[in-house]
Amino acid sequence: MEVNKTTVSVINTDQPKLSDANIKKSFRSFLSQPAHYRKKFTQQHFDKAFDGYSYLGQEDSTNQYATDLLHSFVLSRFSSPELFPSEFHAFLTDEWEDTIAKVRMLERQVLEKLELPEVTQVYETHVDHMISCNYYPPTDVLPSNDKRLSSHKDISLFSVFVYGIDEGLSYVQKGLGSIRLGTKHSAILFPGYFLEYLSAGKYPALDHQVDLPQTNEERFSFAFFSIPRPEATFQVNGNSVTSSQYYQEYLSLF
Repeated sequence: MEVNKTTVSVINTDQPKLSDANIKKSFRSFLSQPAHYRKKFTQQHFDKAFDGYSYLGQEDSTNQYATDLLHSFVLSRFSSPELFPSEFHAFLTDEWEDTIAKVRMLERQVLEKLELPEVTQVYETHVDHMISCNYYPPTDVLPSNDKRLSSHKDISLFSVFVYGIDEGLSYVQKGLGSIRLGTKHSAILFPGYFLEYLSAGKYPALDHQVDLPQTNEERFSFAFFSIPRPEATFQVNGNSVTSSQYYQEYLSLF
C-alpha cells in the first residue's frame, strides 16, 4: 500500500477483494420484497446514526438525494441486529466481525503512514463502522443526466471497499480534474469528511459521484464507513465535540 502524505486520494491496496456474494444475495432478497415491507425499514424507524433504507425518489433521506438513481441500506451495530430486515441477519451474524477486522487493518495501515496521533486516538477510542449497501437499477434516464449518484463527500474517516468496486465511480482530484476510477479487483479506500474535519482540512475528503453507465445495466456497491459512535464525545483541536454535532456539521454540507 502506497500513501502519499501530501495528497491523500484513492488508496489502492494489495488486499484481494473479498467475496460480496452473501451481502449481495441478502440485499437483492430485501429489494425483491414489496414496497410496503421495505418502507418499514426507512431511516425514520431507526434512531441510531444513519441506519435504514433509502429508496429511489425518496424526499427525506439523509443518505441520498431524491434525484439519485439508487436504493441503499445502511447497516451497523449501532442498532440491534434484530431491528434490521431478516434478509440481513445471516450477514450480520456470520460475516460482520471478520469483515470489520479487515476494514480496520487497512485503516490502521493508512493512519500509521499519515502519522496523525490525535486522529488515531479518536479512531481507536470513538470510531466504529457502518456499511452502505447500494443498488443502481437499470435506468431509462436521458443521457443528458450523467449521474446515478450526485457528487458528494462521505461522512466517514475513510470509505473502504473491501469487495472491490465496479465501473462507474469517478472523482475530482486537484490539478487533474475528473478521473474515472474503473473496476478494482482489490480493496481500495479513500478519505471522507471526518478525516478532513479532524485534520483541520489538511486531508480533504474525496469528492466523488457515480456516472451513468454506457450500457443500461444494474450496479451494486458496498462501502464501509468509519464514523464516530452515536454517543461519543471527542476532542478536536482542544474542543469537545459530540457525534451529533459532527453529524450535523456533515449534513450542513448539503
